[in-house]
Amino acid sequence: MKLSIDQSNKLLSQLTAGVTVVADKQQADKNADVEAVFDNISQVVGKAIRPALEEELKASSDAAFTARYLGTLRSAAHRVFNIPRRELEELSVEQLLAKCKGALESRYTQTDAERQIGLEATVQEYEQQLEQLKAQHEEELKAEQAKYMQRDITARCLGIVEKLPRKGGDLQEQAEMLSYKIQRAYEVRYNENTRRLELYRDAKPAIKEDNQPLTDEDFAREWAERAGILVKDNRHISPADVQAGQQKGYMTMLTDADEQTPGAMNAIEAWAEG
Repeated sequence: MKLSIDQSNKLLSQLTAGVTVVADKQQADKNADVEAVFDNISQVVGKAIRPALEEELKASSDAAFTARYLGTLRSAAHRVFNIPRRELEELSVEQLLAKCKGALESRYTQTDAERQIGLEATVQEYEQQLEQLKAQHEEELKAEQAKYMQRDITARCLGIVEKLPRKGGDLQEQAEMLSYKIQRAYEVRYNENTRRLELYRDAKPAIKEDNQPLTDEDFAREWAERAGILVKDNRHISPADVQAGQQKGYMTMLTDADEQTPGAMNAIEAWAEG
């Protein structure tokens, strides 16, 4: 948009006084303060648009205030006057206060029996809320306890496997496998005092054939022997017999129903025959 000198003078005269646009630089004032003219124009424009801005901000701030505190008012009305929550939804502040006033006035006309029923309903609702909170916290507590229990079991299995005379292999993987096997076979409890695992079956301590308690180390050694990860002294056996024994032990592990995935061998045989 292009403005002529006359149009510019008219615009400036509406925005600020004492300013005139001239045709060339020589006619302009040498000590003219442009910043002062700009500040003057800003003040004039600010005064002009301030009422509209205030109205717009007032509407948005009132809506935010109402949305923030109306929920609190509904909760208070429900607790104090026992008004059902569904009846308080979508109510304005005026309607909510009128609802509370009506509930208060109705109490003066209630009989003792009606007041008693209302109080019992309120108490019952609070009891239900408390039971829900209790159940929720108990579930969270059980989940945390199970997490820390699993951590302690894995740490104990790692310490046991680390002390075994192993042939090699990944220590962490073997400890995790031991943890899986021992929990699959028994109910495992971690004793904070002894820092050992206690094994139970049918809520009774697990025992060995000699009626002695089955310890976590006993189970770990037996499992490690069946898994073939222990080092054995075979110096008195010929190399051919050692190799044959290792192959036999390996085939025993493959055919052990407790060690293989159900249906795994059947799937391999079906694939081979097909």
